[in-house]
Amino acid sequence: MADTRIDQPLDSLPYYDRDADLHPELRPAINSQIAVELRSLLPKSSSANPSNLSHLPPPRPLPSASTHPLLASELARVESKRPLRPDEGLDTTRYAMPFPPEQDQDSVAAWEAAHRSSLAQLEHQRLRSLNGTLLQQLGGNKWRVDNFALENAIQRVEKEGEGVKEEVDEVNRRRKADQEKAGETLSRLEKRWTELVSSGVQLEIGSVALEEQLVELRARHADLQRRVAAVSQ
Repeated sequence: MADTRIDQPLDSLPYYDRDADLHPELRPAINSQIAVELRSLLPKSSSANPSNLSHLPPPRPLPSASTHPLLASELARVESKRPLRPDEGLDTTRYAMPFPPEQDQDSVAAWEAAHRSSLAQLEHQRLRSLNGTLLQQLGGNKWRVDNFALENAIQRVEKEGEGVKEEVDEVNRRRKADQEKAGETLSRLEKRWTELVSSGVQLEIGSVALEEQLVELRARHADLQRRVAAVSQ
């Protein structure tokens, strides 16, 4: 594929040129030049319509039932509208403190398991109470500190955005001033060129008229010479 990169700077003066408005037939050629310039700025791509995302890796494919048996079984369950079995859902027994079954009332192992479950539940509740106490004591200050940090970050980003916007505005102001100055020079040169062309046309017309007069004078001179020669004889 041929390289369409433009090595020479563009001579576009959008603050001065109005050719596209005055001559709508130029619009296709202008759009073609813009497309060529955009292709030179975008990453290399074999696609006919490259984009700024063409250099990124392809997206990760979504999981499919053919490659994930667990997903296939769950989709089949949902499609058949079958409810979850007790062993398929969340295990809520660890959030309760059940007594050993009636047939295991005399089993030491069953009571030890129930005791361990009770200790786990009590520890969980203790941690929840501790977290609640810490949140009540320190949560307000932590929330204010986080808000202060977020406000500082927002102010910093807004300040950076204002700085970038000011730089963009300054660049546009300079571009407009430079282009208007260049436009004045171009207008002056175009006017001078028109005057010179007009002067050249007038000189050419005058030259043609002088040539015609010269032809007439030469003809008259030749006629007079013939008459003088005839009189002399």
